[in-house]
Amino acid sequence: MTVLRALAGLVLGMVIFAGLLYYLVVVNFSQRLEDPEVYNVAIRDTDAYTRIYDEVLVDEALEDQAEHLLGGLDISGSEEAVDLLKDVMPPAYLQEQTEANIDRFTGFLRHERANLQIYAELKEPLERISPAVQSKVHGIIDDLTIVEPASSGCSVDSLRQLAAASAEPYSRLSDGELPDSSPSLKILNRECREGNYDQWFELVLNDPAMNSEAALILESRKEDFRGPFVEGDTREFLKAVADALVDPLVEDAISDVRRELQRGDRFDVLDWIAEGSDDIRREDIDDQAESLRDVVSTANGTGRIIALLLIVLGVLALAAVHLPKPADVLRWPGVTLLLGAAVCLGVGIVLNSAIPGQINEAVTRSADFSADVPASAVNLAGDLLESFGKQTTAGFMPMSITVIVLGALLIAASFFAGALTAILKRVLPWGGD
Repeated sequence: MTVLRALAGLVLGMVIFAGLLYYLVVVNFSQRLEDPEVYNVAIRDTDAYTRIYDEVLVDEALEDQAEHLLGGLDISGSEEAVDLLKDVMPPAYLQEQTEANIDRFTGFLRHERANLQIYAELKEPLERISPAVQSKVHGIIDDLTIVEPASSGCSVDSLRQLAAASAEPYSRLSDGELPDSSPSLKILNRECREGNYDQWFELVLNDPAMNSEAALILESRKEDFRGPFVEGDTREFLKAVADALVDPLVEDAISDVRRELQRGDRFDVLDWIAEGSDDIRREDIDDQAESLRDVVSTANGTGRIIALLLIVLGVLALAAVHLPKPADVLRWPGVTLLLGAAVCLGVGIVLNSAIPGQINEAVTRSADFSADVPASAVNLAGDLLESFGKQTTAGFMPMSITVIVLGALLIAASFFAGALTAILKRVLPWGGD
């Protein structure tokens, strides 16, 4: 009987250990995959939203894309470009879109959604581009140094001089190049500006420095500029000209972006990944997502129930093996639970400390990223995955410690088994048996 009890204890101990390992480690991991807060904590821990502006958007690899998105506007200094992009896509918008996608993904894992959809709604950012660019251009014009002439006149030379000095910066505006300076309109007196606007305007349009496209745009908006010109308000005049010449550039950039979007200005991330890869199709992504959902559902459903049954039934069977010895009935299940939970605790600690860092290293050292992907974005992705790995492999400690304490209590109770048995015999109606 001693040998049989030892063999039965070994087998049942392994069954209980397997159930504990699955329940405390695997089920904990799969359940946290379905929890949106796990993803949000990982994002907060890495300060991802701030780093997108401070590190990713200022990366030289994104300079051309950012400039194109802003209509080819030549903004000196990456900080000014980032400030402009922050107006277009504020942190609150990034957070809203990110959390919406997290909810869609976790909802898909919980079978609350039929299909996996990861996308960004770009309608609001696209609508904010034009006002943001216009505001930035106006701010730059407000900071221009305009030297007012000591005296003004109305000679033909003055008209030609002002027209020649104005034509080149106006033409450059049509290419998105912002002026460094601007000639003052007050080189002409008010009577001259009022009576010779049409003549001066024709001189500007016919100047060799003026390109044809800019000339056509300015000619169609001629009357919009008359008021500021007559008033001699150089800055307001330049703002009106800039609006006329820069707005078409921005609209063209927005149109280019919308050609790549789905209806409603929706950017489908999964379609974008599939189109940018030679090896992955959208169907493959959907199949892999469905497989992941099936694994998570099995782990949290059938697998979790089976693991719990293995633990409970294994403990009861192990206790029954040692009947009719009350001390052994309590001691050996307690030892098994304590040791099994302690091993699970150790496994969880190892996974939580080692795996996330290896994931980060694998991402940052991967050679599969395109040269167009900025290094700062890769580093941010690695940090995010590391933090996410820490969050998903955490949470095992409270349950593991609970089981360890339960095992320790059973072991402690085994030393008082005789007294406990005597109490039960007095209390229970069938205690005599």
